[in-house]
Amino acid sequence: MYAERAGVTAAGTGDSRVDQAIEGLAALGSLPLDEHPAALEAVHDRLREILGELGEPGRPGRPGEQGELGRR
Repeated sequence: MYAERAGVTAAGTGDSRVDQAIEGLAALGSLPLDEHPAALEAVHDRLREILGELGEPGRPGRPGEQGELGRR
């Protein structure tokens, strides 16, 4: 139900780390409503961690490339 609303497809994103992180959203359907914020925060934190790894030497991703979100 949640995946359908969010438009999540079985095809994935092309990045296994991101795919694994968003799999946590599937658990929302079985969690009590008061536990949703913590589950969403965990997924969000992991996605931010992955984004922060982009462009870092020795990390998976596109070395040397950084989008606007990565610049500060």
